[in-house]
Amino acid sequence: MIIHFTVKSDAVLGQRISKHFVLSPMREMSWALHVLSRPTDHGIFLRWVLDVRKRMNAFVTPNLDEMTPFFQGWVQAMIPLARVGQSTAEFTEEWDRYMGLSVDELRQIYERVRHRWTKEFDQRMARNSEWEHLTLLTESCWWSQWDLQLEWLRDRLGFFMRDFWKREFYGVWQETVSYLEHDINSRLTGNSESTVFWQEISPRFRLDTELSSMQVHVPWKCEFCVKPATVMRLFPSVFCWPHLWVDGDEGQIAVSYQSMAVRQWAMPVPSSVALERALDALSEPTRLLIVRHLVGSMSTTSAISHALRLSAGTVSRHLTLLHSVGLVERMVHGHYVLYRTNLTVLNSVAQELQSFHREAVPGFLGWNE
Repeated sequence: MIIHFTVKSDAVLGQRISKHFVLSPMREMSWALHVLSRPTDHGIFLRWVLDVRKRMNAFVTPNLDEMTPFFQGWVQAMIPLARVGQSTAEFTEEWDRYMGLSVDELRQIYERVRHRWTKEFDQRMARNSEWEHLTLLTESCWWSQWDLQLEWLRDRLGFFMRDFWKREFYGVWQETVSYLEHDINSRLTGNSESTVFWQEISPRFRLDTELSSMQVHVPWKCEFCVKPATVMRLFPSVFCWPHLWVDGDEGQIAVSYQSMAVRQWAMPVPSSVALERALDALSEPTRLLIVRHLVGSMSTTSAISHALRLSAGTVSRHLTLLHSVGLVERMVHGHYVLYRTNLTVLNSVAQELQSFHREAVPGFLGWNE
């Protein structure tokens, strides 16, 4: 279940950091169609998916459902890669190149993708519920029906995607492209250390200490050989979530990965360790009761025990923990030890909870309604 990038000659992976980032509207739209065809698998986009499918007429939706397998990486492999040095492609330009694929080019892509599904796909993953709806792609008989229809299939998918772009996706692309541009600029101007760079692209990347090979933890068994002339293009994506997709041949490799913006929208907002420890302490009802009792007053263990009808041992144990996280203060007065609530810590907990904030998300997600 690991893709291996290996190095030939002097093509050190560590020298390929920030090599070639590309924004691809057609590739991004194909991932959106992948999400759209599997609405229950992508909760972050559920509102958008439901709205779009509702707008689709009775003719379009069955077509989408029928095309679902093709958006599981096949279409991404068919979209021609941008020229070296081109950072942002236009949809019409990409679409024209896609529709211009020759029979030989289609055959090469077709064989590569078919081999990946039928030969290299881990059969254990095919039995996993996440992949259950795509087990047909591991069967050679399913692929044989397209052997003589590749041009027809290209045209059918192409015209469907062009219609979807005009009707639904152009506005979405306009909303999300700024997030993808920010992702690229952040990586190009940030820490250039190779190991950090690849791990920031995706936690599924593992770069070895010699910088001569890299493992990608996804449910495939593939090997990509990186030669000195191999071009590695990286495509940040909003809709490729939470997935990582790698495809290509010896000459060029395409990596679609989850953009930083999606992580900010989909993952929990960050919190401090102090907040987590304080809330963990207050989650126990008896400890919360003791903190409430000590607000605005001071008391001894025995007095707390008497007031709250708790054993002295129980009170002592809870006070020790509350003191360790800073929620109560301990003061020695003669022969007595007095406890009181640390209002400074309580106020900081309240302020941090009130400061929870998430970056604005694009309007198409519909979260602000």
